[in-house]
Amino acid sequence: MKLKPDYYYDSIFEIPYPQLYELGLRGLIFDIDNTLAGYENIQPPVKTLSLIYDLKQMGFQVGLLSNNGAKRVDAFNAELGLPSSASSAKPFTKALARIMREMNVSQGECAIIGDQILSDIWCGKNAGIATILVKPVTEHEVITVRIKAVLENRLRKRYLSGHTNPL
Repeated sequence: MKLKPDYYYDSIFEIPYPQLYELGLRGLIFDIDNTLAGYENIQPPVKTLSLIYDLKQMGFQVGLLSNNGAKRVDAFNAELGLPSSASSAKPFTKALARIMREMNVSQGECAIIGDQILSDIWCGKNAGIATILVKPVTEHEVITVRIKAVLENRLRKRYLSGHTNPL
C-alpha cells in the first residue's frame, strides 16, 4: 500500500506532537495550502503561527514544502522564516530531500504532513519518511486538485475506512 498514510487526523491541531517526538521524530515538513491554511490566507492564521512556535519550543525542526509558486510560499513564510521550497514537484522528492538536509534530519526522524494523498503522502512514501494525512482546511480547491479529486476521494475511502491511529 504505497499510498496509505501512516497516520490520519482531522486537522494539524489534533496531531499528538509530543507522542511523535517520543517516537523519535524531530523534523516536521508541512504542506501549506489546505493543510496549514486555506488558499485565501496569504499569511498564516494566528492559530497556525502559535502551533509552529509551540512545535519549535518542543524541539522540532519545521519546514514547508509546497507545489505552489514562490510568490505564495514566500508571502506565507515571511513571518515564519522556515526552511521552505516552492514549486516542489511533489510527489518527487528532490525538494523534500533538500529541506531535510537544511533541517538536519534523517529519514527516520522526519514526517511530512499534508492534505493530499497523491502529492504529500506519495512524496513522503517515496522518500521513506513518516506520513500524516489531514483533512483539507477548506473545500475550495484549485483546478489541478479538483481534476484529481475523484481518485483522491476513492483513495481516502479505501485507506481510511475504519482507520485508527496507533498513537
